[in-house]
Amino acid sequence: MEVREVITRSGSVMSELEETWTEQTFYDRPLSVWTGDEEVIAADIFTSASIGWEDCIKQECYNDKEIVNRKNKGQWTPLMYAAYYGHKDVVLLLMNFKASVHIRNDMGCTALMLAAMCGNDEVVKLLLKAGSILETRDSMDRTALFHAVCSGHHGVTELLLKHRANPNTCKRGSGQTPLIAAAGTGDVAMVSLLLQYGALPSLTTHQGHCAIRIAHEAGYSSIVTLIQQWSSKGGPVVAPQLEDGPAAVEAKRSQMRQRGGALCVDSATVVPTDLESLLNELGLHSYMNVFREQDVDLQVFLTLTDQDLKECGIQKLGPRRKMTSAIARWHSNAPLRSSGVECAYADKLEVEMQELGVRMAEAMEALQQTKKQVTQERELRGVTEGWLVEARGRLQQCFQILTGIRNQLSAAHHLCSIATIQPSIIPKLTESMAVALKQVDFLMALSDPNMARGTK
Repeated sequence: MEVREVITRSGSVMSELEETWTEQTFYDRPLSVWTGDEEVIAADIFTSASIGWEDCIKQECYNDKEIVNRKNKGQWTPLMYAAYYGHKDVVLLLMNFKASVHIRNDMGCTALMLAAMCGNDEVVKLLLKAGSILETRDSMDRTALFHAVCSGHHGVTELLLKHRANPNTCKRGSGQTPLIAAAGTGDVAMVSLLLQYGALPSLTTHQGHCAIRIAHEAGYSSIVTLIQQWSSKGGPVVAPQLEDGPAAVEAKRSQMRQRGGALCVDSATVVPTDLESLLNELGLHSYMNVFREQDVDLQVFLTLTDQDLKECGIQKLGPRRKMTSAIARWHSNAPLRSSGVECAYADKLEVEMQELGVRMAEAMEALQQTKKQVTQERELRGVTEGWLVEARGRLQQCFQILTGIRNQLSAAHHLCSIATIQPSIIPKLTESMAVALKQVDFLMALSDPNMARGTK
């Protein structure tokens, strides 16, 4: 490393750094090396997490076990810094010290969102494994998938989609979906990826603009073509047009506000951070052991239906109804507990919507399976037709060869019939030729491609 002069606040030369110093040596030295102060200023846990300094983090956590979930003035935790800068080992270290993955900063972002917006694939994997909730929203109503799509990180986007992030989640204020956002930025690969994982081109913003229209107005013809081709395979793009009038547009906006789609956790004010806390709030803590035996955590619990709860061993109707109502309320960003006739009726509607969402997801899955079967049958038909064409070609070739043999035998038969040498052989030769001609005639009839044939 270069020899540099360290200047005190008065401007005088303090000392020269040794040429043998490494980068870690600078990290280990106090800030007084740079400022000339006599007091040693140690790096805090937030700075250490941002630069990946594990030793300092360990020491801080051993000295104060509560510091791991403490926020600084910017409302960031050490885990947020490590996730943002992609320090995988630091993230793992902090989680070993019980760092919570559910805490948010002043913008409502969790560590998962920060890792997604920076494209840190390995960190995202660790946070998902630790139980980060995929569909938590920040103060701008964006999920982790939105952050990954808007930042153009294809690897993180595919990773979130593989973990069943909802590709059709929308910003409830505008109706924008990840597909519409990707179409507006001209990212063809991102649009293709979202379509593969079930993003619907028919969904629109509250102004009635679908992804294909957004791409067309922005001049991204390749995206327009891609969505049109995809829509022709899976159904036409259904969106209100200007000539349909204001009523059609308003009806579509109402649908967009009420659509449920795949089961997800669209909660902007998540309070419980684990299943035990949620059950405590519902007064159903006695059922926690049932879920432990089934390895059901909060993320899995929020996708359960009434039938799933029966299979888990919860037979009483009252607790099951409380759980399904709580799940529905969580999805709708409503308070988990409330009373009154109107609330009971709303809970009933919410549960029915969730069940319809499950049925819709199952129907979409069955549709995809049917499409795969149709594709396989088309491929099999193409192969079979190719074999038939090849067989007909060989049959035609066989017929031509046999035609030539017959002509040769006919000529030989004719010569034998007029020959005068060795008259005793001529009848036998003639008879043999006649038999051969009959056999050739039979083969020609059998191989004639113009003749109609039965199943034999």
